[in-house]
Amino acid sequence: MADFAANNIVKEFETPAQTLRILDGVSLELDRGQNVAIVGESGSGKSTFLHIIGSLDAATSGSVKLLGTEVSELSEDQLAKHRNENVGFVFQQHHLLPQLSALDNVLIPTLATGKPDAATVERAKALLNSVGLADRMTHKPGLLSGGEQQRVAVARALICDPVLLLADEPTGSLDSSNAEALGELLLKVQEESSAIMICVTHSAKLANKFAKTVRLESGKFV
Repeated sequence: MADFAANNIVKEFETPAQTLRILDGVSLELDRGQNVAIVGESGSGKSTFLHIIGSLDAATSGSVKLLGTEVSELSEDQLAKHRNENVGFVFQQHHLLPQLSALDNVLIPTLATGKPDAATVERAKALLNSVGLADRMTHKPGLLSGGEQQRVAVARALICDPVLLLADEPTGSLDSSNAEALGELLLKVQEESSAIMICVTHSAKLANKFAKTVRLESGKFV
C-alpha cells in the first residue's frame, strides 16, 4: 500500500440551479520522498483537491489515506491533530502573523502542544538557517521581502516534520527570480525530509522541476 493514497475523490457543490461536480473520481498514490505537480486551468478543482487531501475540506465521496489512516474516519479533534502533526501547508499568501518575529511565526504550529521546548526552538532556528534566513530570525514580516516571508512560511510548514507537504501556488505572488529560488528550495527541503510533496501551480517552469506532473481537466486527471 502506498504511503499516501487518494482514491476516487468526488466533490460536489449544490447550487439553486444544479449540482456542480468539481472533482469526478480523482485518484493519486505516492510514497515517502516522491513529489508531483498538479496543473490545470483556474477553477478546475486543483485547490479543492489539495484542501481535501490536507483535511481542510471533506470530499463528497472517496477516501484519503495517509500511512494507513483513513482520514475521513477521524473525529474533529483527531483531524486537527492529524493536520498539525502530519501535514504541512504552503499557500500563495504566506499568512504570517505581523506582530511576531520570523522565529515565532515558524513555531506557531508547535503551540498546540504547549510552549515549545528548547529542542523545538533549535529545530525552528535550523529550519530558518536552511532556508537562508539565519540573520533574519528576529525580524517581523514587515521587515522581510516577499520572498523572505514565503521562506518563513516554508520553514513553518516543516516545523512538525510532516509526512505530507502541500503547496498551493507557492510562487504565485513572487517575481520570477524569487519564484525560481523558492521552487528550488521547496524541492531541496522535500528531498532532505523525505516528505511527500504535492504542489498546485500555474507555472509551467515550476511544474517542470517536479518528478511528475498531472493535469486536472473537467474534474479528472489527464
